[in-house]
Amino acid sequence: MSETFKVLEKIVPHKKPVFGMVHFPALPGTPMYEAAGGLKKIRDIAFRDADSLAEAGFDGFMFSNEGDRPYLSDVSKYTVAVMARLVSDIAGQFNKPFGVSVLADPVAAISLGAAVESNFVRIFLSWVFASDWGLVTPNAGALQRYRAEFNPAPAVFANVSGHTAPLGDRSIYDIARGAIKFGLADAVCLAGSTAGSEIDTNEIQQARDAAAGKTPVVIGTGTCLENLDKMFPLGDAFIVGTSLKVDGDTFNPIDPARASAFMKKFKALRG
Repeated sequence: MSETFKVLEKIVPHKKPVFGMVHFPALPGTPMYEAAGGLKKIRDIAFRDADSLAEAGFDGFMFSNEGDRPYLSDVSKYTVAVMARLVSDIAGQFNKPFGVSVLADPVAAISLGAAVESNFVRIFLSWVFASDWGLVTPNAGALQRYRAEFNPAPAVFANVSGHTAPLGDRSIYDIARGAIKFGLADAVCLAGSTAGSEIDTNEIQQARDAAAGKTPVVIGTGTCLENLDKMFPLGDAFIVGTSLKVDGDTFNPIDPARASAFMKKFKALRG
């Protein structure tokens, strides 16, 4: 593998790793939390999803509090603690690398990632975006200094598009270049307009041009069995969730048949 892609090689020792999403149902203290089932039900649902992904042959996992709608830019300390408990428990059952995301709090994600020794975190690192949960205003200087307090520290997959609209007249190329050059991102990650949405290939190419073959470009949403032939050459790594779910619904469980079919084709393309 290229010297410049060692951040991926340290996580998965072959090219084009693919991570399956493990979406936690709503956690305690959030509007959609189901108290009757408690943490045990959340853990059981997430474990089954992780097990289905592992059986299908995914290289690793990506854990996220997807059920905590509407999302917060400053989550409670209890949310971080609960996620740490769940991730440690579930990830500990599998010998696979994993990343974490805390919607939509980058400080919480770094805290969680360091606590559970995740391989990477997926966060907004730089620039300013408008979203359904308000303005996204990450501070790369503060975030990277906070991350530097931890050893080991998770790699940063920096979101440069998706689920938001960047403010100001700035292209994905410039946002990605800024995240790499000034934000010190280990990889840049793109997404569509919402979970499961396909990404505009022009945006992916802009990110690839900005990365200049020196920084991995991660396809973070919208990859599915039907478009895999098109998307596979464009990504250096992939995060896949919605298309693997029952009926293609983000908030449904992983469909083992969908996951297996996806990985069969993905492995054939990867060779």
